[in-house]
Amino acid sequence: MRAVAEFIMRGRVRAVVLTMVGIPLISPAILALVSLRRGGSEGLMVLAWALLPIVVMGMSGHVPPLVTGISAGHFAAVFCGAVALRSRRSWVAALLAVTAASAVGILLTSAFSGGLLQGFMQALESAAQQPNTVPMEELKQVFSGELQITGYLSLISAMSATLALVLGRYWQALLYNPGGFRQEFHQLRMPRWLAALSMLLWVLSLVTPGYAFWGAVIAFPMVVAGIALIHWLVASRGWGIGPLVAMYVMLVIGGLPLAGFLCGLALVDSWIDIRGRSTK
Repeated sequence: MRAVAEFIMRGRVRAVVLTMVGIPLISPAILALVSLRRGGSEGLMVLAWALLPIVVMGMSGHVPPLVTGISAGHFAAVFCGAVALRSRRSWVAALLAVTAASAVGILLTSAFSGGLLQGFMQALESAAQQPNTVPMEELKQVFSGELQITGYLSLISAMSATLALVLGRYWQALLYNPGGFRQEFHQLRMPRWLAALSMLLWVLSLVTPGYAFWGAVIAFPMVVAGIALIHWLVASRGWGIGPLVAMYVMLVIGGLPLAGFLCGLALVDSWIDIRGRSTK
């Protein structure tokens, strides 16, 4: 990992070329690293070059509007998160920026492409080798309208952009501040008002038909805060990597119940400061 980060930071051309290649996770993480280390102006230049092949392929018709919009919005969300993290030195601000930019990117894609639902369903059908391998009837019930599909894609975009930002920040710490990323991530804690508002909106979305995915988008920063608290707890108790592996496996298998638990944990932490109390 250190060798990759060093290679990226040796020159602007290397960063631009690797970002333009479009390697999943790696290319947006490069954009994050450049923006975090060298500032928004340098990151904006890398972002422009990264978007160039996406826009060209989209305008030529080689890439569907769905993919073009999602890809462009993904890079833009990573850039916004990196700029917020650099300027505010706050993971709360970075998470809010990433989540908001991801949602705006998906909504703009939906508006300019005339809707994402049909293209999304067609992509699922074409991705399957056999028609019966994708439960289309069940998916049509889940994604019954544009509201559901935009919320779902906003959540996926926010998650992937956050992973890229985390990798970029990890690279930066590895090169210039060893151990810094771990320390700042362990201290991630939501303000009381934001935690309370997020939980209220999430609960309201769960009881409002069609807004479940948008509720997950709103709750996403809270979930990350809960994950950060678990990381701190495991590290402070010296429990090893096992509990963390179990947590991420459970997030994949049963995401909603565990996500609710993590949100609740983050809410409690925002009020009583679990880390501060443990050090007294």
